[in-house]
Amino acid sequence: MAFLEIVVVASLALWLAYRWLTIYHDEFKKRNIPYEKPYPVVGNFGNVVMNKDSAQKTIIDFYKRNKMHKIVGFFNFRKPVYIINEPEMIKKICIKDFDNFPNHTPFINVDDDPLLSGMLTIMKDQRWKNMRNTLTPVFTTAKMRNMFPLMNECFSECIKNLKMQLPNGSCELEMKQFMTKLSNDIIASTAFGISTNSYKDPNNQFYNVGQSLTNFRGSEMIKFTISNVAPWILKYLGIKIFDQKKTDYFMRLVIDAMKYREKNNIVRPDMIQLLLEAKKESAQHWSDEDIVAQCFVFFFAAFENNTILICAASHELMSNPDVQQRLYEECLEIKEELQDQPLSYDIANKMKYMDMVLNETLRKWSIAALTDRVCSKDYKLTDEEDNFVFEFKVGDRVWFPISGLHMDEQHFENPEEFIPERFSDDNKGNIKPFTYIPFGAGPRNCIGNRYALMQAKAMLYYLVINCKLERSENTVKDIFNDIRGFGSSPRGGFWMRFVSRN
Repeated sequence: MAFLEIVVVASLALWLAYRWLTIYHDEFKKRNIPYEKPYPVVGNFGNVVMNKDSAQKTIIDFYKRNKMHKIVGFFNFRKPVYIINEPEMIKKICIKDFDNFPNHTPFINVDDDPLLSGMLTIMKDQRWKNMRNTLTPVFTTAKMRNMFPLMNECFSECIKNLKMQLPNGSCELEMKQFMTKLSNDIIASTAFGISTNSYKDPNNQFYNVGQSLTNFRGSEMIKFTISNVAPWILKYLGIKIFDQKKTDYFMRLVIDAMKYREKNNIVRPDMIQLLLEAKKESAQHWSDEDIVAQCFVFFFAAFENNTILICAASHELMSNPDVQQRLYEECLEIKEELQDQPLSYDIANKMKYMDMVLNETLRKWSIAALTDRVCSKDYKLTDEEDNFVFEFKVGDRVWFPISGLHMDEQHFENPEEFIPERFSDDNKGNIKPFTYIPFGAGPRNCIGNRYALMQAKAMLYYLVINCKLERSENTVKDIFNDIRGFGSSPRGGFWMRFVSRN
């Protein structure tokens, strides 16, 4: 082939690749929606992919620049997304007109993976509704109350290990690493029915597999990006985002446990037991793989998020000694009421100031920076006065900027400050509906929010009652700006000093 022909073919190939990568870049212009110019491949997530910013900071900054628009365009890699900034419109889409937006957009390509495609968060339409109805009884107050003693066993081991590190009355720890072990043991016990002690055996298989599945770095980050930009590449190469051996490990773990319990009539108040009962009582014929998928999404959502919630709350208590002191006083009252008995689910829910602290943590940290929906049938959105705003088409992706709303001074005065009193009985009624949605909104909100709060309340109680949290030499000064990529952890970690109160 002549040199000129090579140049022509190469140029044509480059042009076609560029056109494919930027084919949606005029989407918002054609539909008269304001937007910010994207970069090829990464869209408006350039700084996140380049590890210069976090996804949360990107969403907050984008929201602040564009909050004057009720709807604004954002490029999630190649795909255009419509961000809804108006709380009343979020309410309409998530609740009133839910039937037009019943599904989430899968964050990865799961078509060829029955385990991932069977997760509640990814299921669609009637199949999702059937599974949601099946799972709802699993997360009732009564079921959480019965599960709480299993958590208490893990809390006991955690505090026992912490006290071993306080021979001189204080120690410095990286909170994320310390709490990840607790989160691992709680999920292993309450969701998968196995006993692990990650403080005594930090290299146990459940912990190692969990860590590798939830850390989106290196090759996983590359595969995640490709899955968003060109999922057909992974399919063609036969590559999956999650290592098959590791997902098979969870599959065997749950199925073997279910078979063993049914054969030996073993009953344990954990997630496997509750799912087995739900499966029997449901009119739907759920397969073992469907049940495993729910354990997997439970693990995937709880492992990292519950850990970050406890770390973030601890960081705020450390940074706000007056808040920590008031919480300590409430915990002391609870301890006296318990009279040397372990904390119970009902007693934990009596701690009003604890609720305020966790609600403010969820506001300021927004463990999930956003939540989403995808339009399933053409829909005309109107405002509060019933004036036409925009017509969504089937397949349009919609985002609700949780972190942006939470950090908007119009909704929360001095949003950078940590003020639990925002959520006092006297004040919480003044919060504008749908400006505070830490667990999402509507029928597709987080089904496990009660479980997450139960774990966080109890762990903070045991921490505060035993230790005073103080800054250490390694504590990151500007923790939000130290977070990078799609994770929620600062690069410098959640370092703090634990000072024994005994």
